[in-house]
Amino acid sequence: MASSYDSDGSLRGSSPSYSPSKKLTTTNHLRHVESMAKMPSGAGAISHLNAVILGEDLASEENDLIFHSAEFSQQALVPSPQKYLEMYKRSIADPAGFWSDIASEFYWKEKWGKEVCSENLDVREGTIKIEWFKGGVTNICYNCLDRNVKAGLGDKIAFYWEGNDPDHDGKLTYNESLHRVCQLANYLKAVGVTKGDAVVVYLPMLMELPITMLACARIGAVHSVVFAGFSAESLTQRIVDCKPKVVITCNAVKRGPKVINLKDIVDAALVESAKSGVSVDVCLTYENPSAMKRETTKWKEGRDIWWQDIVPKYPTTCAVEWVDAEDPLFLLYTSGSTGKPKGVLHTTGGYMVYTATTFKYAFDYKPSDVYWCTADCGWITGHSYVSYGPLLNGATVIIFEGVIGWD
Repeated sequence: MASSYDSDGSLRGSSPSYSPSKKLTTTNHLRHVESMAKMPSGAGAISHLNAVILGEDLASEENDLIFHSAEFSQQALVPSPQKYLEMYKRSIADPAGFWSDIASEFYWKEKWGKEVCSENLDVREGTIKIEWFKGGVTNICYNCLDRNVKAGLGDKIAFYWEGNDPDHDGKLTYNESLHRVCQLANYLKAVGVTKGDAVVVYLPMLMELPITMLACARIGAVHSVVFAGFSAESLTQRIVDCKPKVVITCNAVKRGPKVINLKDIVDAALVESAKSGVSVDVCLTYENPSAMKRETTKWKEGRDIWWQDIVPKYPTTCAVEWVDAEDPLFLLYTSGSTGKPKGVLHTTGGYMVYTATTFKYAFDYKPSDVYWCTADCGWITGHSYVSYGPLLNGATVIIFEGVIGWD
């Protein structure tokens, strides 16, 4: 349900001094579910109120309306329609100042130039481009982890992991996450991954998935996460297109009672991609023992290597690769349901600032919150609201491996 507001921020059809205790005389009388008035928000019973959905009067069967208390509103990051309108109007009137102020909350090795944003959306005027904070130098992994550790959040939980099996779970603090990211980043550098190189990630919802994304970002590599439910053919298309130095996967995953052999899918994709002239020399494989033991995992010596056998041997510190705000962060492909999958490139600075901001305000994030987004990191929602958005705000995130079901 969406109510409409006048330019002064008051509910349309009300006076600016409206309060939930006042009754409005209108032609549309709305029912109110009295039990809702007892909710923790402190909502009170509202009746005789004219509300609007998308510019149209509410139908009589859509007339349950709840107003939270003024006290509840005041604790929100955007506590009123007036505050929202104030922020919105500034973002339109002074976008450079609005977004510069938000961007300044993050760490920049060097600040951007005079133009906060420049764009050309007309092919007749030259190359199509949208650039944010160009010339600014930063690193999103540093802002997700190091910055929060230095701010005193090192012992705060970054990830809670719930396995497909209810008896399997885990957790990592911000300190522990930083150490694991650095170990993987050091390994990737050791096998020849450098700034700008692609790394294909075919992992289920384990903590190792955001760890891998952050490790790539730390050294300036471009991660391309492929949903670990896609076929060998779909994976092949993405490998051939982005030509990765490394593929990172795990041997298998369970979704409910079903075991999915991810390593077999990767093996088939690597055979087919080699036929198209794209060979991958390293396949780093995480052993997921709850789904499959390593003894039953098919293996190609010289190419395949177990994550647990090599990554923990590397140092827990790794120098940051500072990148331009317009340097690539990740490549995420469209589903391919209407044709060949198309790689969509996301750059660093604008994505970092926007994702952190939308997470903060859309979810009204508070430092004590424990947050769960049900999306898979194989999709943009998982990138933004499982990994980067929450961590940029120092949040605690739940990662769920299995499928949601009810008995």
